[in-house]
Amino acid sequence: MMLQKWKQCGTAVQGVDHIHAGVPCQDNVAFAAANGVHAIALSDGGGSRKFSHVGSLCATRAACDFLLQKFENVYSRMQRIAVADAKAKKMLLALRLEILDAVLNAMRAEVTEERTLYDFGCTLQFAAVKDGRYIVGHVGDGVIAALYQRGLSRCVQVLSHPENAGAPNVTFFVTDHDAEAHLRLSHGECGQLEGILMMSDGPEEVLYSPANGMHQNTQKLFDNFKGVKHGEYEAALSKFLSGNIARHSFDDLSLCLLYLETADRSKLSPAYCSELFEGVTARNQLKRVSSYTWLLDPSIPPSGEDDLSFLRC
Repeated sequence: MMLQKWKQCGTAVQGVDHIHAGVPCQDNVAFAAANGVHAIALSDGGGSRKFSHVGSLCATRAACDFLLQKFENVYSRMQRIAVADAKAKKMLLALRLEILDAVLNAMRAEVTEERTLYDFGCTLQFAAVKDGRYIVGHVGDGVIAALYQRGLSRCVQVLSHPENAGAPNVTFFVTDHDAEAHLRLSHGECGQLEGILMMSDGPEEVLYSPANGMHQNTQKLFDNFKGVKHGEYEAALSKFLSGNIARHSFDDLSLCLLYLETADRSKLSPAYCSELFEGVTARNQLKRVSSYTWLLDPSIPPSGEDDLSFLRC
């Protein structure tokens, strides 16, 4: 029997320059799941903004909350925009402003006499999946990539490239007066998509090239998550960033990923199975995706309890 489950993991580590200067890590990641929606977000706080670490924290949490609550609404609006609806331009602007307003409202709650909205300047990346569909959004630099199954092979391709204002160290923030012009949105059916990866501009320096796309070893960030518990993989990501990537970039470093693991039940350890099945108690949390594969989704509230021993045998 094969089992599938959407897994989420991410981490941010303080860059060498910030360690020496006594500046807090300005990157933040967030991930959440509810009612069949699985969302991730990453934000890189602007080095020139005094409280950008607060802004990036607010931005990631607000983006995930928005996607959990509004996935269906956003996806349907993006479909209308994509087919060149007569009101497409106005609809796209309204959607961009609505998303940004949700993020900025979270920041406004943190404004005091000592820190303004300007001080919270940060980039933002977000993505969510539900029922075989995805939504992706991006403001600023950093990269969003996706893992695809192409026939018998798998590959990582760029979903959203970094946007810099003509210089490597210049980008756009969600707090900019024209941020809506720089919020790039995309959507579609997952099809062969098996995962989404986000990175700030620190890992971007090592794992991404404007000419060649993603480094060939980027796929390992997904593959190494297979069969590994969340806490263990978060520690592995932190070690990878602080030990490998930090040799090439002195900036703060962050990664966040969403991964659809497919595993052979008979080959999983008891400890890993315990985490895999955590929260799964009812049939409505299962979806048969083939004659021998079940998708587990504990983010869906259970409707009663059922005998699911057939999954654990």
